[in-house]
Amino acid sequence: MRLSVIHTGNFKLDGGAMFGVVPKVMWSRLIPADENNLCTWALRCLLVEVGDTKLLIDAGIGNKQDEKFFSHYHLHGDQSLEDSLQKAGCTPEFITDVLFTHLHFDHCGGAIRKDGEGFAPVFPNAKYWVDEKQWNWAIKPNAREKASFLKENILPFQDLGLLNFLPEGSDSPLLWLELFRVFGHT
Repeated sequence: MRLSVIHTGNFKLDGGAMFGVVPKVMWSRLIPADENNLCTWALRCLLVEVGDTKLLIDAGIGNKQDEKFFSHYHLHGDQSLEDSLQKAGCTPEFITDVLFTHLHFDHCGGAIRKDGEGFAPVFPNAKYWVDEKQWNWAIKPNAREKASFLKENILPFQDLGLLNFLPEGSDSPLLWLELFRVFGHT
């Protein structure tokens, strides 16, 4: 088994939104906020290679949203999904499976790209996996989380016939992978 951290850049989010009920006086010692209370976060995925299987866990933020959207998140850094995959000796065409921990835009946005007036998968030969409960949460979110689930990042998986739900129990499609389901921000 080979594991590679895939860096896809950095972005900024409101510190209070990320740390919730933890007081700023506590979290700001570790993660300092700027003058707008924004903290820098790394966008990272994990490439797991076992035999012929190349599994990518999460896919970063992507680039299909408009300038206004990205102005809220201050994307920065020299790393990209494709460049980091290449440094790990891989290309999008070689990815066999993509597993999403959850469907927030910064975890799944990089798996779908604009293609003319529609959308196409970034990893054309991959099976895309998500927990069915996570899927249902993403397509019918509560008001507090709605902004984190972007339809253009999620619905194309279903529309293009790419969506696969992880089976319940121990019947993992990736037999060497043991799944442990947790809810909340994973």
